[in-house]
Amino acid sequence: MRLLLLLTLLLITDSCGTSKGVTTENMSKFREENPTFSTQFENNVKDIYLEKEMYGDFIFAVVDENGLAYSFALNREILQGKESSLNNDAPIYIASSTKSFTGTLLKILEEDNVLDLNKSLHEYLPELDFKDSIDTKNITIKNLLNHTHGTFSTPMTWKTAFLGYSGGNKELINDMNTDFLFDPSGRYRYSNVGPIVAGMVAEKVTGKNWKKLMEEHIFSPLNMKNTSAHVSDFDFKDIRPSLTVTKERGIVEKGFYKSDITMHASGGIISTINDMSKWLAANINQDKTLLDDDSWEELHTSTATQDKKYYTYQRSGYSLGWDIAKYKNNKILTRFGGLAGISFHISFMPDKNIGVIAFSNDNRAYLLPHLMANYAYNIINEQPADSILKIEKTSFDKSVKRENDIQYPDDSEVLAANNGNDKIIGTYKNTENWPIIKIYKEGGHYIFNWGVLKGKIFRSDKGGYRSNLGVLSRNFQIKKDSLLTGSLIYKK
Repeated sequence: MRLLLLLTLLLITDSCGTSKGVTTENMSKFREENPTFSTQFENNVKDIYLEKEMYGDFIFAVVDENGLAYSFALNREILQGKESSLNNDAPIYIASSTKSFTGTLLKILEEDNVLDLNKSLHEYLPELDFKDSIDTKNITIKNLLNHTHGTFSTPMTWKTAFLGYSGGNKELINDMNTDFLFDPSGRYRYSNVGPIVAGMVAEKVTGKNWKKLMEEHIFSPLNMKNTSAHVSDFDFKDIRPSLTVTKERGIVEKGFYKSDITMHASGGIISTINDMSKWLAANINQDKTLLDDDSWEELHTSTATQDKKYYTYQRSGYSLGWDIAKYKNNKILTRFGGLAGISFHISFMPDKNIGVIAFSNDNRAYLLPHLMANYAYNIINEQPADSILKIEKTSFDKSVKRENDIQYPDDSEVLAANNGNDKIIGTYKNTENWPIIKIYKEGGHYIFNWGVLKGKIFRSDKGGYRSNLGVLSRNFQIKKDSLLTGSLIYKK
């Protein structure tokens, strides 16, 4: 059956092509300057997609100083010549690429004399005092944006990214004040905390929340009409979902695991290829619609040192939202993001006035956007692109194999609903203000509902129970009226 599918797909790949909404004039110019690009690029993407028997979406764009220059979309529907909703206007979640938007927003507010990035957290948000264990007079807003602030809070991070909360910024500040870690070294330590707190500062000084400020200062000026920090602004079924996939079972889980409350300043934007092309072009051009030259310079220049390698990118610094790296001796600014099966890539080479955007949602293919971004750059920069692709693909191959080998529970392991198991049903509360857990019966099984996330309950090999909540799996035990998950204790 699998061989038949592959042969069928190979026979009808001529229906693959460019997505809707491409800027025709700029696309024609790009094709004239890069006559073999589309053939080389598309053939290799199709080959990889078929070789790995991928599911889900891959969508890609090249952007230059004039905007969108090339785009290409691929999934099983397109390969089979069927109508697909995957195109340049399909809503995609950009995850941690949001951080570059937040850094830009705060720089805009500084340019407007609303705040000063070199002033302290204490001055703008004195209620965040970490019970006086940390001198927040020594943490600047810039430290928050470039991950040198040294603070971390598990409950705040989990609530904003996964579980949700009901008490607004006041609840999150209380979480940080009561449950935190601190590194006083001032070294770069990447997390969601800094940009989220910077978003709180922006709200404090303007009286408008981060989501509204993004709309007013970035989305609207750049005419990004299909971009929002609210999930509810989209038809939920149109948002490209996360896919959890294995070679043997195909799609194990499918869903989009974000809601309005978990869209935040470190990972809270849904956009489209067309709109993200406007954003990337604004960065390539240092568009005066948003900022002046000096402000753009700081946004694109390292303000913190790092020495890390991710895939093929040797990172040397971090600006206020972009990783500063090298690829094939070219300076490249990157900002990647992921959630469950979603992998998002956006980058540009400022000295070449060229950038790329790539998205995939098959969890096994999280390196595919980076692999094909490199391939595109190498074609455009007249490097031996095919031989480099062959070398770089080895890491991709290994990552796909690792993901294929992961064992996920199947329906045979579902905890069956019966009178004996009904004792676990109930509402469980935690004294440290973590979101409540509800366990209830649905059909012939049980649901574990933690905050805004929920999933079926399975028997655990280690004893107790397990639930897959889409973005994470959680093991737990229930003893009498107590539910224990990790270090957290809940009472019925």
